Amino acid sequence: MKKILVPFDFTLPSDNALDFATQLAERHASSEIVLFHVIEHPSESRLKIMGASSIDPLENLYMNKLIQQTELKLRAVVTNVMSKVTVSFKIVIGNPYVSLATEVANQDVNLVIMGTSSLDDLENLFSSSNAEKVVRNAQCPVITIKNKIHIEKIKNIVFASNFEEVNPRLVERVSFVQDLMQAKLRIVKINTPESFTNTRHDIKQMSAFVETNIISNYTIDIHNFNNEEDGIVDFADFIEADMIMLGTHQRKGMSHFFNRSVAEDVANNSKCPVITVQLDE
Repeated sequence: MKKILVPFDFTLPSDNALDFATQLAERHASSEIVLFHVIEHPSESRLKIMGASSIDPLENLYMNKLIQQTELKLRAVVTNVMSKVTVSFKIVIGNPYVSLATEVANQDVNLVIMGTSSLDDLENLFSSSNAEKVVRNAQCPVITIKNKIHIEKIKNIVFASNFEEVNPRLVERVSFVQDLMQAKLRIVKINTPESFTNTRHDIKQMSAFVETNIISNYTIDIHNFNNEEDGIVDFADFIEADMIMLGTHQRKGMSHFFNRSVAEDVANNSKCPVITVQLDE
């Protein structure tokens, strides 16, 4: 976990994401945090409203001043954090989601920690809708956070799967996160009317998963609900979980992983942080 990317727009959700990233980096000393800020490229009509004649931000006085002001603000944020961990920042101009997706794909990012809000307003560039897109497409693990989290209080991590065949890459990530958080793994199978299996089958399947992967400090549960995404959130609420972890897959027919729409819904509706690990090759 060398590079942790934190989308940062000076809102409270992004402050919470940075705070959590700092706590993680303190536990994993080799990590570097990069604050990623996007200045939205104004449209030609928007520039006219601002009294500008050029749509090139590099030649536009307004945009240059905005970049300078943003850089000063980010330097202040970095100064407050850098005594604890290694942190830097990057400013780009463009669409928030497209810019973030490009950065994750091309800059060897190991983890994205993203503050989210249910308010899709102009102030929050990294809103819940953009967070859902990142969860859907990022090749690295993504943690979505709504509130301020204290890492030492993370004691229970929900890990939900169908357990038909669990990808070794996901098992490795689950074990790493559990060790990093020093938490109990709350292993759960969500039984739905469409994919119902009996309790004996489920317990045998989950027990085999635990034995094969040498999992320790865990519990096994079966939770019945109408659908997978709501069932995961409901189970997490029921046991007062501190974090949820999911493996996701886009290809149809891969029943042992949740598809990305499930992961998006869980990330959007969960009260606690959600880690999604994208398993497409």
